[in-house]
Amino acid sequence: MRVAIRDDDTCYFTAPEQLAGVYQEVWARVPICLATVPFALGYERAGIPREHWRSGEAFPLERNPELVSALKELVGGRRATIALHGYTHQDFPNGYEFQAALDPERRVGDGLRYLRETLGAAISIFVPPHNALSKRGLAAVSAAGLNILGSFLSFRPSMRRWDRHTLANWWRVRRFRRGSGRTRADRLVYPHVLRYTGHAEFGCHSLIPETTLEELTGGFDEARRAGGDFCLATHHWEVDGRMKDVLLRFLDYASRHNDVRFVAAEELFG
Repeated sequence: MRVAIRDDDTCYFTAPEQLAGVYQEVWARVPICLATVPFALGYERAGIPREHWRSGEAFPLERNPELVSALKELVGGRRATIALHGYTHQDFPNGYEFQAALDPERRVGDGLRYLRETLGAAISIFVPPHNALSKRGLAAVSAAGLNILGSFLSFRPSMRRWDRHTLANWWRVRRFRRGSGRTRADRLVYPHVLRYTGHAEFGCHSLIPETTLEELTGGFDEARRAGGDFCLATHHWEVDGRMKDVLLRFLDYASRHNDVRFVAAEELFG
């Protein structure tokens, strides 16, 4: 069984010390997939100064040279990998970036090229801002050849362009849902990779302020019984002492199992 960690929202506004404060004891055990925003627009969250919340100004990652240097070092030391996390992480009046932007194709292409050139990193994963994708946004990501590492992915065929894998994947998820006793209204994190033409998808379990250790170990145990894998997703800017304790205790729990390997998120798609 493979276990990985995804962290969202690394961007111009991220201080290297923030990442180290959360993951100093973690990335020696498991590489962190840092979902990175190339040209962050200020929006309402901790860690972004209030004067930038609605300024409309985009901040390229390279304007924070200390962060760029730290990310290169982390990637070179195999303590982190880089995923594309949108282009600006912009929220529109009618939806999130990859639901509502009129140019998702350009945003994927330009963002991918910028991060590869700026960080010198191989990038094969896309993390949707707010875990939200329209049918066109999904098609743009797939056309770029990026795999999707999301949370609470929608498996409804109506939400995606059909290909020769769509119906079979829908049936796999439906069969797993029935086997676990869940209804369509219940949240489900499917513990296996779903492969489509052009890309693959894998769902993550969220570590947010309300998450308990029991929730994470329960999801882990379910994935392990099913012969699947597990990915935990969180935000470094949100992790406090309690959340970090949950994270470390979860890793200790997972490490007790002889069949578990901690891996970079990219290996989930191998």
